[in-house]
Amino acid sequence: MKTPVIQSSKILALVVFFLIGLNLQAQQKLNLKAGSQEFSVKGTSTLHDWHMTSEEGEGFVQVSESTEGVLNFTGSEITLVAETLKSGKRGMDKNAYKALKTDEFPNIQFVLVSCNMESATTGKASGKLTIAGTSRNVIFDITVEKSGNSLTVKGSTDFRLTDYQIDPPTALMGTIKTGDDVTIEFNATFQN
Repeated sequence: MKTPVIQSSKILALVVFFLIGLNLQAQQKLNLKAGSQEFSVKGTSTLHDWHMTSEEGEGFVQVSESTEGVLNFTGSEITLVAETLKSGKRGMDKNAYKALKTDEFPNIQFVLVSCNMESATTGKASGKLTIAGTSRNVIFDITVEKSGNSLTVKGSTDFRLTDYQIDPPTALMGTIKTGDDVTIEFNATFQN
């Protein structure tokens, strides 16, 4: 017959093991770290390729980690004020903001719907991207690097401006035309 002390010790060990397992699966909300982010929009025109960048997004990711070290992203929301995107050319910026209708729709936003991690470091993040008041489903190819309590996530996706009811901007009375195809890239660090 086992003594109550031995049985209590086994029960306590099982409870501790269960709680450790829960801790590994616990959700964490990590916020976008200021000064550690870059968002880029890239495209073409009849004159030259162009890009605009911003380092001023706000947002978070919700993530848990399995005992095997695979991350499970269960939520994310990133918001970028469109007029923080800069090309280094005021005239181009002005045309871009007009096309993006920033007076009426000041923000660009991504809301995660699901994320399929193909490995511990690569995956596909699906969600709603809202630009100029129009939302569309997009898939970002992402890579993730974990360092201590922070995650650095890099990603990119391609789309057409006309998918968002945006007329590609023109300049010099229509002699310079922006291409319809655009790429968004980001490199952002999240921490608690």
